[in-house]
Amino acid sequence: YPVEWAVTSTYRSILLLLLDFYFTRGFASRLFRERDKMDKVIKTAEHIADSLSKFDLAQAESVLNTSELPEPMHDAFSRILDNLRSYRPYLPEALFSELTITKECEVPAPGLISQRVAMVFTDIQGSTATWEACPDGMKEGLRVHNKVMRECAVAWNGYEVKTIGDAFMVAFERTCDAVSFSLSVQEGLVRATWPSDLLQLDHCAYDDDGPWCGLRVRIGIHCGEVDIQL
Repeated sequence: YPVEWAVTSTYRSILLLLLDFYFTRGFASRLFRERDKMDKVIKTAEHIADSLSKFDLAQAESVLNTSELPEPMHDAFSRILDNLRSYRPYLPEALFSELTITKECEVPAPGLISQRVAMVFTDIQGSTATWEACPDGMKEGLRVHNKVMRECAVAWNGYEVKTIGDAFMVAFERTCDAVSFSLSVQEGLVRATWPSDLLQLDHCAYDDDGPWCGLRVRIGIHCGEVDIQL
């Protein structure tokens, strides 16, 4: 009897191990499938987000319509696409290109001669609210703004690195040129002719204390060494 009991116990243990392996293997297989599915969702979402960041709406829509995303994520991307299509007529063309170079003059990229450059970053104050309150005036106002920016960049040997929406990134070989550019921009914006409906807004109206007139632009300058990567 002890031998028979031992054999029976051994068989029982082996059977339990086999059952445990079977069910555990099934659980692990499902876990790996879910992980692979989640990885696919993440890669698809990254692809759509990258296309949206470049305003490639056609590519983003194509990926969205041919992929299987969770419903909340699919709905969120769909709403973003609808909003971008609605705002498309009012957005600057510079927003739809990856790089805008100053074409008015042959200014070499700073940093090729010296590693120390002055980088200027600009941004329109309250641009989102202005687009919502006065889209037609803002559309024309942005053209005025961009004209002033590029004329001043040419005058002070600035290299237009890129634009992101209404923001400019301009590089200068000399710090004094960067400062002169910034001052010229502010003077040019005050002297510029702005759309009348844009000047009706409180944050765009003429201000005797400024003096300011039209779009308000913040400008920051950073000086230092750069690592050139082409």
